[in-house]
Amino acid sequence: MLNPLKLVKYGKYFSPSRFMSFINTMGKNLVFMRQALILFFCLRDEDTPKLVKAILAGTLGYLMIPTDIIPDKVPLVGWLDDAAVVAFAFKIANRYIKPSHRESAQKFTPFLTADSK
Repeated sequence: MLNPLKLVKYGKYFSPSRFMSFINTMGKNLVFMRQALILFFCLRDEDTPKLVKAILAGTLGYLMIPTDIIPDKVPLVGWLDDAAVVAFAFKIANRYIKPSHRESAQKFTPFLTADSK
């Protein structure tokens, strides 16, 4: 089982500009990118508690580094750990995710049709 506090250490790899660049580069290729964007907008919300923000920053930082548990270059399975970490963080942040976060992600990624509830 993932430990949310261990995710916090990956926050050093996160910055809003790096994340947006990552989304623009990889977003169309990853089916869980809408969830990552929802987490990004939740992170930026002043109502989100600091501990949850730290976990979200760590999650998004983990997503951006290519050398994580399963390197992203490994065909077919390289993004599985990233998807699992995003899903885990989504469960942690779920009570703080607002409809406006989902709407912002939808506007940013209209090409993705999977609903992220």
